[in-house]
Amino acid sequence: MSLLQQQILLGRCLLAADVEAVISQTATETIADRDERVLLHELIRGSGFGFTRHVRRSWSMARTAGAAELTLSALEREQRRRFVDDWVDAGGGNALDLMTEATGFLEFLSQRLPDPSHALSICRMEQAAYRASAAAANFTAPDPAILNDRDTMLRTGTEAALVVFFSEPRRLFEALAAAAPLPRLDGCFLYLFAPGLPTLRRPASADEATLWDRLSVPTAGHALCDDGFPKKLILDLLATGAIEGANRLGTATACRVADSAVERASD
Repeated sequence: MSLLQQQILLGRCLLAADVEAVISQTATETIADRDERVLLHELIRGSGFGFTRHVRRSWSMARTAGAAELTLSALEREQRRRFVDDWVDAGGGNALDLMTEATGFLEFLSQRLPDPSHALSICRMEQAAYRASAAAANFTAPDPAILNDRDTMLRTGTEAALVVFFSEPRRLFEALAAAAPLPRLDGCFLYLFAPGLPTLRRPASADEATLWDRLSVPTAGHALCDDGFPKKLILDLLATGAIEGANRLGTATACRVADSAVERASD
């Protein structure tokens, strides 16, 4: 076994949840010499390597917890620990940059949190904040003329989000900070996140939420105006990146691809 092969195997064992499975599979496939296999097994099962794995796992768990600190703070301690353990066991906690780690873990959480719940609202908020922040540096507001371009469809912004809270956010975060019981799920408070907003977020109006829901299906600007949506409302959301334009041909192609995928999955 070459030095490079050995290093690759050790790296896989550091990250693996089931070390024995990695050892057995890799050793059987790549190491012909029995004595070499025995020595490698002894190395990986030794206390030194075990300590290194422990340190590595602790680092991965701390990094994961820090990437979604607000969301995890809304959960019971045992539930927090279980989610972090499951993510690290699945290979998480090792991304090269925090953004990749955070977005991956938050998506993992979003599929497992109760809907509705304060925890899911906060998770969606953290996801939205990461996306809007990453896009803000290179954001340029589109030309308002696209509103009248019949070859352009409008849709919700790819780096924007409308987050629903079920209590006034200030009360929710004050309760989290004080480790107090969270408020009841009572009410609907909408916040818009977009890369062109000065602080990346602000409360959203009912009209904005209605337009956002309508644009879950790409729609021509003139059709929105015909349906009674104020032109200023549309232009204001375009200017922040909350909604954006997409070429009609590109949208149609994307729909055909999605339809084909659904058909294949049904076969």
